[in-house]
Amino acid sequence: MTLKELFDKVKFENLAPILVKNDPKSESCLWLFKQAFDRMRQIPVGEDDGVAIEVKGWRVWSPSRVKWEDELAREVKAAKSANLNKVAAAILWELTFYGFDIEDRPKFAADDFQSRFEYGRDYKESELDENPYRREWADLWQQVHDIKCVHTKDIGTKFYTLEKGEDILAPLPPEKEELLKPIKARKKEVERKMRRYDLATKLIEQHQSGIKDTDAFREFIMNAPPFDVDKIKAVCSLEESGDYLSDTIYRWFPTQEGGSSLVLINCPEGVDSNDVAETVWAAFGSFLKLPKPKYILSQSHDVKEVILTILTFDERK
Repeated sequence: MTLKELFDKVKFENLAPILVKNDPKSESCLWLFKQAFDRMRQIPVGEDDGVAIEVKGWRVWSPSRVKWEDELAREVKAAKSANLNKVAAAILWELTFYGFDIEDRPKFAADDFQSRFEYGRDYKESELDENPYRREWADLWQQVHDIKCVHTKDIGTKFYTLEKGEDILAPLPPEKEELLKPIKARKKEVERKMRRYDLATKLIEQHQSGIKDTDAFREFIMNAPPFDVDKIKAVCSLEESGDYLSDTIYRWFPTQEGGSSLVLINCPEGVDSNDVAETVWAAFGSFLKLPKPKYILSQSHDVKEVILTILTFDERK
């Protein structure tokens, strides 16, 4: 039986409790597992490379960095007595380890590391100027790196070298630790602003028809209290978008704590955006999943499915 055939035999409702039992943290992101499951049932099957997915209990062996399409073509090997729901849940957990959608999966582990921490990144001048905080952040990153260097030849580079007998985890001299404190504090603050500026830019680009005053929106994001960002995607036919989102919000999206929230709804062309907005508004209102939600509705030819971007603000911090 291929993975595609296995996923066609099971229902996510039966996988969810197994995911939570084996990984309690899964309970906070079940809607993402649901979207990944639906995506894998939706996309075409790729080429069978002759490699099997072997499952023993919760342990799954399958060569990493393989496209989901190709994973779907692989044979699943498990004990004859194994419960299909448990096998499917274990594979779903494994395949979503690096992301819950196709574009979220890094090609190599180093790509994932770099994308999160921008370690060893050489920015182009144009990139440094796109964000008013990025140049200062890059300079501060380099300062921290250079102070930590044991060998002068590493200063100005993006790496550290070790010679025989040296321990990379050895504590820094107290004078270096003191020197680093204010630089690290400034770097943390600049990085916070840099991330928010990038987020504001991205949201403005994605919601051009809905965000009328871009300057005011950017200022709002930059000065807002701490917030979490989540996304809900309607992984279904366009006609079913409203029902899919309502069901996801009710059954799988966890109740968010905070003082307020903002929901940005982005609809593809060909969808009744007002109808979708009313459904989303009714779902969040009826099921009380968000604190004091406000909404921005957009329509774009760049998206192929309805996407909700949810910002939940914590005024206590």
